[in-house]
Amino acid sequence: MAEAGGRLQWEEEVVVVHPYRWSEGIEPRLRQATERMRQLRSAVMPPAAVQSLRHWFRVHHTYHSNAIEGNRLTLPETRAVLEDGITIAGKSMKDHLEAVNLAQALDFIQELARKETVLGERDVREMHGIVLRGIEPENAGAYRRINVRISGTEHVPPEAIHVPESMRTFGEWLAGVKSEHPIVISAIAHAWFETIHPFVDGNGRTGRLLANLLLMREHYPAIVLRVQERARYYAALDASHSGDLTAMVELTLDCVEQSFVEYERAAREVSEVREPAINYLANELSRSRAATSAQFSQWYEAVRVLHEALRDFAHQLTGRFPEGNPPRLEVTGLTVLTEREWVSLQNEPYWLFGIQGESHGSRMEILFRAVPPGAGVGGWNIGSPGIQPAIPLTNVAPLERIIEVVPTAHSFSVLREGTSGEVESDVSALRLATEIWDQAIKHHLLPR
Repeated sequence: MAEAGGRLQWEEEVVVVHPYRWSEGIEPRLRQATERMRQLRSAVMPPAAVQSLRHWFRVHHTYHSNAIEGNRLTLPETRAVLEDGITIAGKSMKDHLEAVNLAQALDFIQELARKETVLGERDVREMHGIVLRGIEPENAGAYRRINVRISGTEHVPPEAIHVPESMRTFGEWLAGVKSEHPIVISAIAHAWFETIHPFVDGNGRTGRLLANLLLMREHYPAIVLRVQERARYYAALDASHSGDLTAMVELTLDCVEQSFVEYERAAREVSEVREPAINYLANELSRSRAATSAQFSQWYEAVRVLHEALRDFAHQLTGRFPEGNPPRLEVTGLTVLTEREWVSLQNEPYWLFGIQGESHGSRMEILFRAVPPGAGVGGWNIGSPGIQPAIPLTNVAPLERIIEVVPTAHSFSVLREGTSGEVESDVSALRLATEIWDQAIKHHLLPR
């Protein structure tokens, strides 16, 4: 499929034709991506799961996109900068600002993706203005006034004097009606923008934001182009300068498919873990009638996600009783944990929140507390505080199976009763919240 660059004049409407071609062998993968997108859009995910995915992509996109350009912050350091607003010792203020700016630029394009306004050249400049805010204020959002060369490639971007006209043509294409697949459109915009190289600095980060914006406008998930793919990325861009977009489309497809995996995993957990449990428990209750440092930031974020997942589960379950006398299921507020309490938590327990339930005379209350590293059952939680279901009163029983959990990244490690000390890793907050409510309701609110 090939078209020549330039304009076609039909009456008073200007139609800008992109200058790219790509292999027809990609078409089956594009059709498959369309079907996966259709299935994903038909899935219903709770707000807590969607927010967790967006947070993950925000941190990872920021880290990888900056790392491609030489930013020295590690992934945990990037997360700490974005979540805690701190600067990292030994790293430059430029490294810090690049992380903050890029995350804010991603927030900007997410808002822009929700609007129905026509995209154009002005949006690209505004995007770039956020990327270089406070770093190169004189160049932020301003086209370059000097000629440049791109190291490692024979491609020579347009002379500075031609940049405004080149971007005007690009902006007209961006604003126009397009018939290509959304993934191809994203690759075209990405490659075309980088070919023009309109700014002195920040072109790579802005191009990757633009590629994401065009995908998100068509309801595709945001993608993360990983720093490990830098050599392949540069080779694909180099090939695109001569008009061959095949490698760029394939790379974009790979990134989209990686994002699909994350979203499909979350969707499966909703349909295969949460929904069956809610249906079963709603049926049983109705029938029975009885019914920060970087480590700190990462740990506490996982606790917040678990707390929200517990609340969402309780809300969804009680929502199955639109009339009559529904069971009362509540999650108490999460205790605010500051850096100071985090230091204390290394030596003594700390109460976090509780879950409560009542159904026709049966009551239950289970509190959850954080325990210091190494103070868990058998000392298994070395290096990180654990979370235990505790017994605050003599008439309150613990969960039957879960003994202790430890947040690890955006999931949990779980120690259960009767497993001979074996720990299950990579348990999501959604799955853990489902299991906690499942055990609590069966043990306390259903007739025994």
